[in-house]
Amino acid sequence: MTEFGFRWGLMVVCLMIFGVSFAALLWASWKHHRGGSPERVNFHSSLAVEIAWTVTPCVIVLLLVWPTARIFWTP
Repeated sequence: MTEFGFRWGLMVVCLMIFGVSFAALLWASWKHHRGGSPERVNFHSSLAVEIAWTVTPCVIVLLLVWPTARIFWTP
């Protein structure tokens, strides 16, 4: 795989992550604005949600850094 092809592939992956994240944000905003369910869920003190919000971006970054580092450190 050429360096140009690799960079193009990484850009496509980043754009897909952006698209999914933006769609989820728009969906959540729309559901919140429309008042989805009568009972509201409080996420402010949820340890599981806080861990998920921390771990997910770290995993995404590590998955994108690994192949990039391999390309640059290959002799």
